[in-house]
Order: sequence, then structure tokens, then C-alpha cells
Amino acid sequence: MSGNKIRFFLGSNTKRGFTSLFDELRDPKNCKRLYIIKGGPGSGKSSLMRKIAIALECKKHIIEYFHCASDPGSLDGFLDHSIGIAMMDGTAPHIMDPKYPGAYEVIINMADCWDDSVLFEQKNEIIPLSDTISDCHLMAGSYIRSAAALLDINMQLAMPYVRHDNINDFVDNLVENLRDSQSGKVKNRLLSAVSVGETVFYSETIEELSDTVYVIPDKWGAASNILLSRLHHSASLQNIEQTVCYCSIRTPDKIDHIIFPCAGITVTTANPFHSINSSKNQIVDGLADSIPKGIQEQMSINLNKSKELIGTACEHIKQAKLLHDDLEDFYIKAMDFSKVDVIYKKIINEIA
Repeated sequence: MSGNKIRFFLGSNTKRGFTSLFDELRDPKNCKRLYIIKGGPGSGKSSLMRKIAIALECKKHIIEYFHCASDPGSLDGFLDHSIGIAMMDGTAPHIMDPKYPGAYEVIINMADCWDDSVLFEQKNEIIPLSDTISDCHLMAGSYIRSAAALLDINMQLAMPYVRHDNINDFVDNLVENLRDSQSGKVKNRLLSAVSVGETVFYSETIEELSDTVYVIPDKWGAASNILLSRLHHSASLQNIEQTVCYCSIRTPDKIDHIIFPCAGITVTTANPFHSINSSKNQIVDGLADSIPKGIQEQMSINLNKSKELIGTACEHIKQAKLLHDDLEDFYIKAMDFSKVDVIYKKIINEIA
């Protein structure tokens, strides 16, 4: 298993605003230590995490990466399954503070590595730039809410045509096949996000963790919503380990994918926003009856408008990213990165 292919998001702009799943990384019963990094943009948080994760990968550790939805090239955190340590960016919009400071969580303060006086001199530029970035994300959220409303309408319109008997048969058969799988906790993740100029989908994560991929072709979302909700519930009753991946704009109201890592099985939704092409695919069909043409025409209008709205949201996030790059420049100039190197060596010595 190659760690650099296991990638998720733990937060995204959704119809509820920014929705964070970062508390998933707080697991003191099963994890030795959680490093929470505090600091401004451009202070080296992502680079520090990436450098440490690469060092651990070189030791053949299994690493699960969590990328920033607003900049997928940047890391928001990682989890090392081999030694039970996690590291995350604990600043806004996914603020994390310790519950068990020192005993489990360790705070890494990147502000110790910058010169406050340099930043203070740029106050009149930093503050309005930060506020404009926030405004871009607010605009993106408005378009996402509108898109989600149209997609929810389509899902409701398609609901009467769902074949519940076929869904129940599929769920019952799969859960029976999973009965001997390893028991374990339910993990919550995102495989996609409305991001910089596009919707990003980490299909390679499914490919990496699965030997069999059951694909639900579902343009309208009703059949997949019912099937995956029932599958999640039934598997939970059997205490089967599962990774539940929500629709990135309707978290936690709609599940799009469930991965059963110990069984090597994934059940995933293929729709106009994300699809997976793999030799491992098995298509799950017969889950819905035909929808009358008149209703489908209105649903198609809703779908096309939602795509347009999501596209506009992506452009606002792209603009936020460009402004964020400008903001980072102020902090980079104030940083003493030799101090970051000291932090890196300290952490590596602690976890080696």
C-alpha cells in the first residue's frame, strides 16, 4: 500500500458554510500523539508536515494525507497508521485546541519563528487582504448553497422512482459478505471538494484501498443516497470498520462513498461531478424506474444550473487562493526558517 495514494479532505465549503471533520484526527485511545500546528499563512505549516510525512514514508510507513480544499497542493494534515501519530494545521477555518495538552496533543507554534515587528509594519495591507479572502469564501459558499438546493430538489423528485426492494437486496447481500470483516470504528472523510477553479476528486484513493468497486450510476442522487445510508446503518450495527465519505457540498446530509478497507470493497456514486474508471468496477443497476420525460426535463435544468453555480464557486475559491498567495508573501518575509528546521528535527527525534 503506497501512502501517497491515500488522500482525503477533512473540510470543505458546503451548503452549511465551511464544514470541518478535523476532529476525526483526535483519537487518543488509538493514536499516540497529535501534533497541532499554529501559525499564519506562509509560516511553513504545510511544508513542515510534508517534510515529516516524506521522512516517515521513506521508512515504509502507511501515511494517510489530508489536503486543503482551498489549495489541494497544500497539506492540512496527515495520519501515520504505522506508529500512531497525527499532525494537523490547527488554525482557522479548522481551529483545533488541545483537550489533553502534553499528555496527547502537542502544540507547535510557528509564530515563534517570525518577527512580529515585520508583520506589524504591514498591518494596513495584511488586514484588508485577509478580509477580502474571507469575502471570496463567503461568496463561494453562497453559490454552493444555491447549487445544493437545486440538487436536493432533484433528489426529492427522483425519490418516488427508487426501487427499494433492489436496494435492500444489494445491502443485505453485501453486509452478509462483510460479516467476517474486521470490526472497527466508523471514520468520516471527504473524497472531493469544490476547489481552486474546479471540483477535485481523489479517485485514486478508492483504487488504492479497493479490490472491488461497486459503482452506483446516479445522476439524481436519490438511489445512491438511500442505498449508502442503509448500508452505513447496517454495517454499523455489525460493527464493521468503514470509511464514510460525504458529498462535499452536502456534508453530512448525503453519503457519496463508503470504503470497507479491511475487505477491500468500496461502494461509490458516479454522477456528473465525479466518476471512477477502473477494471475493478462492478456496476450496480436496477435501482430506479424511469422518470417521466417532463420531470426529467426540469431536473436537467436544475442540474445544469447547479453545475454553473459550482463553477462560479470554484472561481471565487481560485481568486481567494491567488490573494492568499499574496498574503503568504508577507509572512514568508517575516519568517526565520532556520527555526522551522529546529522544530522539524525535534519532532523527528520524538517520533523516530
